[in-house]
Amino acid sequence: MRTIKHPLSGAVYDLTEDGTIRVVTRDGRTGLFDRNGVWLSGEARHADPHLCVWIGGKELPNRFQQAASALKGETAEHTLQELPQ
Repeated sequence: MRTIKHPLSGAVYDLTEDGTIRVVTRDGRTGLFDRNGVWLSGEARHADPHLCVWIGGKELPNRFQQAASALKGETAEHTLQELPQ
């Protein structure tokens, strides 16, 4: 799934299969949190709620890949229109 290292604390945030976020701190403590950063279980009781929302939220399509696909589609259509019939 998705994993990210917190830039300040160094904790690793990992989205699990069931949608919870597992946080592993630098000293090895772990905790489970919901997508809003609310503690569910484990030794680590604090997590960055903004990072939990970010990693646990809906995965959106990459806008750069969408733009590239759209440009390729437009180019192909434009090329076909210019070909003699």
